[in-house]
Amino acid sequence: MTKTIGLLLVIVLLIFISLFTYHSLFTKKMAYVDIPKVFNSFEMKKELQEKYKQTEAGRKRVLDSLSFNLQTLAKKINENKNDKNLIAEFDSQRDMFFKTKKRFEEDNEVLSRQYDKQILEQMSQYILDYGKQNRYDLILGADGNGTLMYANEEMNISDLITNYINNKYKGLE
Repeated sequence: MTKTIGLLLVIVLLIFISLFTYHSLFTKKMAYVDIPKVFNSFEMKKELQEKYKQTEAGRKRVLDSLSFNLQTLAKKINENKNDKNLIAEFDSQRDMFFKTKKRFEEDNEVLSRQYDKQILEQMSQYILDYGKQNRYDLILGADGNGTLMYANEEMNISDLITNYINNKYKGLE
């Protein structure tokens, strides 16, 4: 009877060891991240967005000043329509206004792309760090463009990632 119980315990123990080994070897830890949600919640994005708004506002003030100068010259031309120097100055400043406006629009677009690239690179590095630190085998990015068609919401670690990357960015991790 003791041999039967001992044999039964050995068999049960082998079954548990087999199940544990199978689970360890063949079960992968996977999750997904809602990229737009994490991107928009990232402190670095908020800081660079504020910096961008300040740059854009400064450029707008320059354009407003140039526009005001054009309006002032237009009034002077209306008062003295035969002044060729005023007309030439107006044409010159109008050209400068449009060139400056175009350059600012292009610079704003370049700056926006540059900031987005910096944010995504930093976010990707932090997600990589998080995955390694928490022993994930796979973290998928869901961006609403069809790359992740379905996942159980329990696999969504966006909130965990958002907290992690914001703490990492602030130097708390």
